[in-house]
Amino acid sequence: MFKKFLKNLTGDTENAAKETTQEQPNTGNYQDVLKAYLKGGEQAAFDTGAASVGYTTMNTATEDPNDPQLQPVHGITIYDYAAGAAKLGAGCTEEQVCQVLGVERPLWDEAQTTWNNRMRDDSTFNVMNVYSKYFGMAKDHEKLGTLQPANAPVTDVPSDAASDTLQRLETDKHYFFEIQGAMQAAYDNGIDGAQWLIDNLGLTVAQVNSAGTKWMSNMNIMAEMIDHQEKMKNEYSQRFAKESGGGGVADDINF
Repeated sequence: MFKKFLKNLTGDTENAAKETTQEQPNTGNYQDVLKAYLKGGEQAAFDTGAASVGYTTMNTATEDPNDPQLQPVHGITIYDYAAGAAKLGAGCTEEQVCQVLGVERPLWDEAQTTWNNRMRDDSTFNVMNVYSKYFGMAKDHEKLGTLQPANAPVTDVPSDAASDTLQRLETDKHYFFEIQGAMQAAYDNGIDGAQWLIDNLGLTVAQVNSAGTKWMSNMNIMAEMIDHQEKMKNEYSQRFAKESGGGGVADDINF
């Protein structure tokens, strides 16, 4: 249903939604989703649809201080763990993360196992959604936010250029979805997309995804960008195909 909503977004969305409803006119939950869509767009419809089957989203996830599934593990909160995971994805070591948080490595390892198990066993996805929110806020973490990796991926991209790109990914949704399309195109053409990011942007997949958390968690933006991402994927795919065939690089694609 949501995919059809997204595909129809370029036309009359309200009529498209009503037309889609005719396929399942007697489904109560479906009608609730439709009403939410017509009132608040894709994000409201997504949140309502998830709630109707007992799931939360990043917008509806709750952080009840009394929730046993969100209690710190050896003093490591879910924000600590999510930010730490983001830093590990950027090239930091466990030892770096532990030192900054002031915990011993065995305690971090136990916390990692516990938090992963909580996310795995939570049928509502509440823990996962809280984690995802904080993963995207790693740079704001009081202790880990400024931590720089000791084992940063090897790249010829200057660090200041990589930082500028990271900032652009966080503030320019068109650019973020362009890079998502580029990664898809890379893998489609037999190229390691993760290594392509390191070589061309000086960033890891974790850094890129963390920078775009707010874009990926907003269904309205996802709907708006779906055609743009597909267009950019096709352009990069043509570029990669030319490169592999010795045809040169497309001049109109900018990083």
